[in-house]
Amino acid sequence: MIEDWNVLAIGERDTERDLLMELEEDGEFESSGFGDIVIGRVEDIVEFLGEAENKKYHHLNRVIPIDDAFFVSPENRMALLKRRIERYIDEIEPSETFGFRVELRERKGGMSSQAIESEVGGYFYDLIEKVYRRKPKMNLKDPDKLIAIEIVGYKCGIGFITKEMREKYSLIRVK
Repeated sequence: MIEDWNVLAIGERDTERDLLMELEEDGEFESSGFGDIVIGRVEDIVEFLGEAENKKYHHLNRVIPIDDAFFVSPENRMALLKRRIERYIDEIEPSETFGFRVELRERKGGMSSQAIESEVGGYFYDLIEKVYRRKPKMNLKDPDKLIAIEIVGYKCGIGFITKEMREKYSLIRVK
């Protein structure tokens, strides 16, 4: 089981096994248990993204680079997410816009991705306002900085993605 993962890879429909075979030479990857989503650890994320962009992995549809990976349960999810995103507060300059996206994949019906996104994003917005005494600029469609939270069962990853990264690597797509 990979604990310190730094990549969430989404394959084309019904291609998980093929995707895992393609990725195995460039890192340690495993099935997430949720469709065609695999998690993995690569040594050099920039090199991996470059190879992905050059179509090395034929069954790869999307990639989310992950900065912070940890285990979470539905009971402690909100408190833990709020605590973990605080580290990104200094990454948002006053002139920059930011956005939040949450993709939740779990077996049991619980909170929705949108509910988590609203609560955690609202907390982050209020935190910037409180600490820096300014109204932050949100932009959900095309932000300068994007905090992507990927929840796959009990595994959670947070990716801090800049606009430049999204423009350079077309496979970085957060829904």
